[in-house]
Amino acid sequence: MAIRLVIFDLDGTLIDSVRAHAEGWSFAIERLGLADASADDVVDLIGLPGDAIVGKIAGEVGLRHYASIRKLKDRHLLSQVFGGAVRPFPDSVPCLSYLKSRGYLLGLASSTPNYLLVPVLERLGLLDFFDYTVGGDEVVRGKPHPDIFVRAVEKAGVGLREAAVVGDTEYDTVPAKSVGMLSILVARDRRVRARNLTADVVVGSLEDIRFLL
Repeated sequence: MAIRLVIFDLDGTLIDSVRAHAEGWSFAIERLGLADASADDVVDLIGLPGDAIVGKIAGEVGLRHYASIRKLKDRHLLSQVFGGAVRPFPDSVPCLSYLKSRGYLLGLASSTPNYLLVPVLERLGLLDFFDYTVGGDEVVRGKPHPDIFVRAVEKAGVGLREAAVVGDTEYDTVPAKSVGMLSILVARDRRVRARNLTADVVVGSLEDIRFLL
């Protein structure tokens, strides 16, 4: 069945924001005195819902203070985005433009809640590329469950096997593949971990997608 909808993850896939997110969680958790949490401890968790990240780093005490952590973390991220420290990867706009020109529907599915997701997309000039967006606050179960991608498919009115998911971690590719979507891992210059080889396709750049679709 031909692919009609291409769903993108945001952080680490389209924008160079993984470190900014990790630093934000680290800053917030340490600022509130809840745990010692360096950004290096958090980087590999980016892509999971916020409460899952806090639970893994700060445990139950962190979850009891989740609202305060989230507020500080979001403020940090927005300062990085609006200050110019977070930008789209160079291959993002060419890839999105190409897919639009070929008539594909474009979706975006991110663990980031909509109140933060939309301003970030607007600021970085990406929002208008997408026919459908899904924020993490639109589903009960976040990644690594496939619900966020299934929601994007439902919005687009296509079949699961008519959709491809493009992401930079197993939090994207594994759930996508589990429900029959084509899963594409963009690895760029990073070493591909064994667990990421569960993706259907691994590419080094978003530009390579034009040879697949």
